[in-house]
Amino acid sequence: MPKLKFPGSPKLKRITYSVTAAVVIIVLTVGSSLYAKSVLNPNELTHFFVPFPAGRIIRPQVLPKPDGTTVFVRPVTVYVNERGILKRWLNGSIEGLSTHWLINLDDKPHRIGLKFTSDSVEIDWDVHAGIPWDPATQTFLEPVAPGEQVPELGVDWFFHFPKEIQAQDIWYQGSLEVFDADTGETLTTIPIKFEVRTADETNNSGH
Repeated sequence: MPKLKFPGSPKLKRITYSVTAAVVIIVLTVGSSLYAKSVLNPNELTHFFVPFPAGRIIRPQVLPKPDGTTVFVRPVTVYVNERGILKRWLNGSIEGLSTHWLINLDDKPHRIGLKFTSDSVEIDWDVHAGIPWDPATQTFLEPVAPGEQVPELGVDWFFHFPKEIQAQDIWYQGSLEVFDADTGETLTTIPIKFEVRTADETNNSGH
């Protein structure tokens, strides 16, 4: 690739180089700022189904719904070192989970709430639904009918990892729990883990 040539005296060349470098820095700074303000794009969120009641989910499995169809559920593991270079460079301290599917598998209605079992890192909640949501108690104010799901649902969780956590192999280990908001009974527990995939795990997975 040919070198860039700037006309004029050495002083003019130095000025031109300085201006060019400044423009590059500004573009990178503005770009990273805009990227950070968007938090994460939808492709960077790990999506998963959340059926209830389903007990503790210890392996991937398919569960029957009252209408005869099925729903897939699994423990959620995110390998943070397998994110794209741009994501890790500009927004590596934030990871996200998302669900659009809170599905009642029972033959009776449940008014439900959600919670994480570990508060080792800051987690921001962004909840939108077709029924009222109370952020103070993290519960929906109307029950979900048998075989139905929370309508028009979008739940995003943003996990903020400080530098000291990012230096570890395991960034977060806990569970998402669905509970009955009226009785307090735990209906579903889905293990959640953010970690660095090691060479042994990569080899064992066949990657």
